[in-house]
Amino acid sequence: MRTSGYDPGPSPHEDRGHPRWRRRVRRPELSRSELRHLRQAAFRRTLRIVLTLLALTGCAVEPPRPDMDRVPPGAAVPEAPPPIISKFGEWGGHGGVPRMWQHTGIDIRASVGTPVLAAADGAVVRIGRQALAGKFVIVSHGPGLATVYYHLSEIGVTLGQTVQRGDPIGRSGMTGNATAPHLHFGVCLRETGACGESIQDGWANPVRYWNPGNPCFVAHTDYPPEPVRLTYPVPCSA
Repeated sequence: MRTSGYDPGPSPHEDRGHPRWRRRVRRPELSRSELRHLRQAAFRRTLRIVLTLLALTGCAVEPPRPDMDRVPPGAAVPEAPPPIISKFGEWGGHGGVPRMWQHTGIDIRASVGTPVLAAADGAVVRIGRQALAGKFVIVSHGPGLATVYYHLSEIGVTLGQTVQRGDPIGRSGMTGNATAPHLHFGVCLRETGACGESIQDGWANPVRYWNPGNPCFVAHTDYPPEPVRLTYPVPCSA
């Protein structure tokens, strides 16, 4: 009998041992390590696709932070000093208000009534009120160094009083030439604190005098007397 040459292949009922039977070749079993690598590679491909789609749609994606940057549960949160809203030497004041001269100190954000702290051990050499500084206190810390505190709402010390680092000497405000509540803090390189209005008249950048490592005042800490290093004149927050 002639056939058409068409070979339909083995029927389901044919013996699988028949030479015409084509066995399906199975892949060998993968090890757990190989499976893990395959899953990780697939996850990375999926993550790249998702990040690309988010970038195209304008979404901002923050990369994962390393574990060392995360505060462990139950650990103390480090304190952070209030922000400086106007730096030493700037010509513009808070909110961009122009000045007639360079800034002779730094402006620290502080709401009205915030305790103002002595930045180091010393003695009060000047207190009073002026048109520009408002209510102010000046503390001498020895030869060639004094700190000034302007725009206070209250003065809490008297002339000649000895103060320790961290002692409250008044409260912040916005007296004098101030457009918003803050503390103007300055370093005068004259023991009496008698520096002029110009930045060249004895003023220095207070940031250069911060206590190394931690500028925040920490009670019951032994601060070295020499050289004089300053701590923040307002409380820090966690």
